[in-house]
Amino acid sequence: MQRFTILWADDEIDLLKPYIVFLENKGYDVTPVPSGADAIDLVEKNNYDLIFLDEMMAGMTGLDTLVQIKKIKAHIPVVMITKSEEERIMEEAIGSKIADYLIKPINPNQILLSIKNCSIIKGWFLKKPIPATCRTSGRYRCNTTMTWTLMSG
Repeated sequence: MQRFTILWADDEIDLLKPYIVFLENKGYDVTPVPSGADAIDLVEKNNYDLIFLDEMMAGMTGLDTLVQIKKIKAHIPVVMITKSEEERIMEEAIGSKIADYLIKPINPNQILLSIKNCSIIKGWFLKKPIPATCRTSGRYRCNTTMTWTLMSG
């Protein structure tokens, strides 16, 4: 069985080791990198199911990294993680088509929920995946029982 792969880019990646170990113990393969440039390099060479991306990194920012990742592999969901609650940053990230947005400090349950939400959107945990056109058009939504329902209107 293929494992779910995650790329995690953060300039303070060493501080996130407990989260990485937590995810690995839950069955995820996590590749940590300390910069946006490293993340872009790995995205060009490898396939990932999800990317966690710190917004405030030294050198290339998370938003700059996000733009480059989306040019290379637009289909990979990206979760932006930041300490900032500035509306401008959130709007830029959402405009760049992020899958989710987490504000530090984060906890393991937030990370798992974000992974599951992104997985549902991509159709991984569904017995019969929702067609891509339906997922992207917003015609379906996930309810609390993790099943898809057609939205009216």
